[in-house]
Amino acid sequence: MAATRPTSGTLDDGSSWRPIAFFAGVLAAIAAAAAAAGWLLDAQAASIVATCVRLAGLVAAIGWTFFGISTLFGPGRTTDIGPATRAALLTALLSGGSVLAELVARQVSLPLGVVIQFAAAAAPGLLFWQAFKAAPQHRWLATTVGGLAGTGLLVWFLARQGLSAAAITIGAVIAITAAFLAGLTLLRAILSGSGWAAVARTVVDEAIRMRAALVLLIVLVLSLPLLPLLLDSGERLEYRVQFLLTWALGSTTLLLGLLNVFLGCGSLSGDIDSSRIHMTLTKPLGRPEYLIGKWAGLVAVNALLVVVAGIGIYSFTRLLALSEATSQGDRYAVDEQILTARQSVRPTHPSGDAYAREVEKVIDELEKELPDAFKKERQATRQNIREQYFRKWHTITPDKVSEYVFSGLTHAKKSSPIVHLRIRPYGEGSGYDRADVSFALWVNGRPYPYRDGEHLPYTLAGQTTHTIDIPTEAIDDQGVLRLTIANKNLVLPGATRPTTIALVPGKGLEILEQVAWFGQNYLKCLFVVWLKLAMIAAVAVTSATFLGFPMAVLLSLMIFISAFGSGFVGDSLELYTGMDDASATVKDMAELRYGSFSDFVKKGEYWEAIKVIMAIFGELFVKVIPSFDRYDAVTAVATGMNVSVWTVLECILRVGIVAPVVLGLLAWFCFEQRDLVRSNT
Repeated sequence: MAATRPTSGTLDDGSSWRPIAFFAGVLAAIAAAAAAAGWLLDAQAASIVATCVRLAGLVAAIGWTFFGISTLFGPGRTTDIGPATRAALLTALLSGGSVLAELVARQVSLPLGVVIQFAAAAAPGLLFWQAFKAAPQHRWLATTVGGLAGTGLLVWFLARQGLSAAAITIGAVIAITAAFLAGLTLLRAILSGSGWAAVARTVVDEAIRMRAALVLLIVLVLSLPLLPLLLDSGERLEYRVQFLLTWALGSTTLLLGLLNVFLGCGSLSGDIDSSRIHMTLTKPLGRPEYLIGKWAGLVAVNALLVVVAGIGIYSFTRLLALSEATSQGDRYAVDEQILTARQSVRPTHPSGDAYAREVEKVIDELEKELPDAFKKERQATRQNIREQYFRKWHTITPDKVSEYVFSGLTHAKKSSPIVHLRIRPYGEGSGYDRADVSFALWVNGRPYPYRDGEHLPYTLAGQTTHTIDIPTEAIDDQGVLRLTIANKNLVLPGATRPTTIALVPGKGLEILEQVAWFGQNYLKCLFVVWLKLAMIAAVAVTSATFLGFPMAVLLSLMIFISAFGSGFVGDSLELYTGMDDASATVKDMAELRYGSFSDFVKKGEYWEAIKVIMAIFGELFVKVIPSFDRYDAVTAVATGMNVSVWTVLECILRVGIVAPVVLGLLAWFCFEQRDLVRSNT
């Protein structure tokens, strides 16, 4: 049989590059002719005609590009062109498209140039996917490389044209997506074993197949880069950085929590309803191992998404922090009060333990004089009196000077030039909301601030938190800082005496010292978020073991909302029923509920009686669920407060170990009792 003669222009053996050379030559000639003609017409002051010529050249170049692609990659050509040649050709097309976009942006119109650059950036990925159809072993790699190359040129083009916000947003979306897909590939490789690992690997695959999960992932990927664009550039940089940290970390936690609910419930319920579980639960894989695999898969996806989102948020925060501040004080607030990790030091009475003993002595005498007042709720009454004395110590009347001692500041004296005094004063008796308060301050017996031979007082807005810098050189060698505050308020119109200054015990007066760096604090915050998501994943898997998909999602959402808003839910229950349990014991609350229920039934007020029952079940529901408010690491990071090691350890124990173990045992019990044969009928 005679050998078949190769088609003219084939490229697999490198014998002929005529098709590519001809295509590139014509494209270059069109671009050169349009550019030259436009330049000559501009020189003749015929700008309108020059624009028309350039547009005609653009249309011709685009048309020739599509014609060349369809010819080179059409039937009878794709089998003749090797992978390396395809890559070289499509790279040339990408470069040509970028050059064309640059010429159009400069000579014709910037928006039109952006559109062309978008098309040039999207084309490589699509064309690589089609061109490597005959070489599947290179298809994914070539498409990824083409897509990344196109994105890189697009971001570079937008940055050169002054569209930095669009460049950062698009680059961030692509980077987050690529990191997530790469992470999924890594997770599948790690979970390549059998047993529970195989079950976990299916959950990882379902993370991008399930519609609800995919929608949440898309929202997460798009929201992170777009959030910085919503910030008002005229606002203080301090507020913008705080807003970004709070909302980015908060929205990430919310979206990933919802992802866990839908993915966890949908994965297990989907296996049961589709009867796939009968093929999965075969020896040696048992039901407990199956449940562990589902939970482990969710935990693995959570870890990946927390890392990817965390890196993105950290990068955006650092980038935003480099922006121009509105003032030197604004820059200082960002660097020293937000992008840091500080801990709070509360004051003690200058008399120390003697003050506490004196208060207890007074309470004992009151109990002897008024035994009936202590008879019913002795401990609560004594605690209320202690708090009254504590508030009295934090109240500075016009004829009084108060002292507050802060201890344990040895580390701050050695490591930092300043500590922050955070104060939130209230002007009592002024008759005005947020009335200004004036006071004089002494630091370890010395007037502060003292300038030009004068002791300057402070005048601050009431009901507002303020920060005063105190130099650490004022701290003595034992790490003690003694503050003395004197009321300097004037007599307001209509008043008979100056305004009293009240400081709320606790956060009304505290010293903040730096104990760690922002990066360390941020990592602890991400770890706490991951632990919370691990518990939500356990809730979702457990709910799906005894409920169908809709009810499992509903129950999981109830627990999810209650855990994140337990304080709000508890206050709402108390407000709804009109029963305050702030200082009551369990026995007292039980008697109160029973008495209220009986009274309402006797009066025929059945709706009020039902409210009591609802409150009982609601409070039990809230008490059983671990409160995430105890581990609010997001707020701590956004305000520059340290997430303590003890907080992390407690979260590990209660949220990361105890809650999943208890939920796992419940899930195992329910799943063992469930009839999987009839569950989908």
